[in-house]
Amino acid sequence: MSGARGSALVGHEQLGAGPREWKRSVDGLNGVSPDGRWLAMFRSYTPHVVVHRLPDLERVAILTNASSVHSFEFSPAGDELAVSCPVGGVEFWSTATWQRTRTITNLNHQLYSADGRTMWLTQQFRAGGLYDARTLELLLPLPVGTYPLAVSPDGRRLAVSVDLRRLQVWDLAEVRQQLGQLGLDWSESQ
Repeated sequence: MSGARGSALVGHEQLGAGPREWKRSVDGLNGVSPDGRWLAMFRSYTPHVVVHRLPDLERVAILTNASSVHSFEFSPAGDELAVSCPVGGVEFWSTATWQRTRTITNLNHQLYSADGRTMWLTQQFRAGGLYDARTLELLLPLPVGTYPLAVSPDGRRLAVSVDLRRLQVWDLAEVRQQLGQLGLDWSESQ
């Protein structure tokens, strides 16, 4: 259940059973796919993501990951669910079959770009970069200590944490222009 106070996982047998622990709703604890077809949620400290079909809330899958889930994100096209596990890496699941399609073990957090062609992948707040979302080829490494936090809905800006002390907002068109002058811009031909 989600509401103004946050979110709580409640079995039908527990409805009306008294006080419960509410958690602040954040990306990853629960979320709806961009196409509005799926609602996914997980309970803290478990390896499971439970997926329901909307609007009737029919449970369609329980995705078991290698370790406890930290967060998840649907791809912008809604065809994939990326699940971040601090120990086990990032696991990718097809929303057509609910089967695991691939796993990255050396990175443990993901952030899709607005168009879904690229994604920011990071490791333990220390290292990361921009990757091709299909091939997982590294396109642009980030400086050590630079951690991507959010991409604007239009894909034009990226918020990053620098050394866990400062917040910067990058204009990605400007960044790409500067990188292009150095011959370091990534390809858009995918």
